[in-house]
Amino acid sequence: MELYCAVCTYRQVIEIGQQEEWKGFPSVLTYGMDNYASALPFLFVPPYQEPLVSRQKIDDRIRADLIRTYHAHIDEIEDGWVPHQYDVFQCPTCQQISTRFWCALFLRSSIIEPIHRCEQDNSVLVRLSLDEITQTSCPNCTQQTLHIR
Repeated sequence: MELYCAVCTYRQVIEIGQQEEWKGFPSVLTYGMDNYASALPFLFVPPYQEPLVSRQKIDDRIRADLIRTYHAHIDEIEDGWVPHQYDVFQCPTCQQISTRFWCALFLRSSIIEPIHRCEQDNSVLVRLSLDEITQTSCPNCTQQTLHIR
């Protein structure tokens, strides 16, 4: 899907939802079923053998924390099911928009979600719904003229 501004030249391809090749959670975050079965995250996997969800969408520290938390609380997670997909995030400071991996581990005492940070200013990124995107200012011209096609 493409995000574009009606006023300026801003255009960006964004990915949302699950990809066809994705397996369940957390195997989508590991490299291969051997690593998943042994509960080892891919921390030493070279970039050319990346897991299905790439390092551009989720960093290794967040990935490892999610896998550890999942295995530590597997008895609390109903049927082991965890919603997971690509979602759109925006930096509240520089307004840059990006696609990142999102999931939610629903535990008895809390909900664990990845916290993504902006590469430019280290601000915590805010997750946007598709409805919110069209009411968001363009990162380029700051006008509220973003559209999706």
